[in-house]
Amino acid sequence: MAQPASTDTTPLQERVLGLVQTLQFAWFMGHFLTLLGTAFHVLSIVTFRTWVVPYRFAYVGALLSYGVVVSKTHKSIKLNAVYLQRLVMDENVQYTLLALCWFFVRPVTVTLLPFATFSLFHSLGYVRNKILPTVSPNECKEIASWQFKIRQGIQMWTEKNYTSAMQFVAQTEVVVVMGRLLFGIFKLRVMPIFFFAQFLRVRYHFSSYTRQSFANLRRTLDKVTADPRVPPSVRSAYLAAQEMIIRYGQSLIQQQPRR
Repeated sequence: MAQPASTDTTPLQERVLGLVQTLQFAWFMGHFLTLLGTAFHVLSIVTFRTWVVPYRFAYVGALLSYGVVVSKTHKSIKLNAVYLQRLVMDENVQYTLLALCWFFVRPVTVTLLPFATFSLFHSLGYVRNKILPTVSPNECKEIASWQFKIRQGIQMWTEKNYTSAMQFVAQTEVVVVMGRLLFGIFKLRVMPIFFFAQFLRVRYHFSSYTRQSFANLRRTLDKVTADPRVPPSVRSAYLAAQEMIIRYGQSLIQQQPRR
């Protein structure tokens, strides 16, 4: 049975104006710009006309969206160890700093993939919950309603693909992005590697998806290096590197201040 339509008679222009004047709309525009910039940057690569401007554009959007969230979450600034610890461990702060890093360093296309994935889900949620009801607030929720179908479709798609998308983000960060950055060692580009390693160290302790990605990578490398055809020196180097990485990750817990 169809639910009765709402009786909102506010003109469309006023409804849209009220929507775009909110801070949440600025947050949405940041995610939209990230998607737009990523799409044009990838398109420029596919057409062999690599264009850096969309890449920077995408990260301007990321800084806008994450900056809005950070400004709302951390309004009261306190210069003490507990506040700074909370700031550093905030996921949105981590991604804000990461976006700032990628904006200034030489473009690395694969770094856009996690940001674009997050932006896709956030943008779809905003369209479903804010834009569609604003454009057509008097729509009935019957099955024949175009708005109902679109909103239901968005909800079903996001719920179905959310987990796999987060796994994709974590796998991309751990394997693809870090792997791509390691090639920078040969060109003496060490700072991005160090910064991203610090980012992954924090993510490991706060994201189950990141921990699972590291576990998958470790199982793969253990299997590969355990092959009898692999020289013992390579196996020893791998185990030494693994131990060093584990100690580096665990040192984060030891550095956390006591409350």
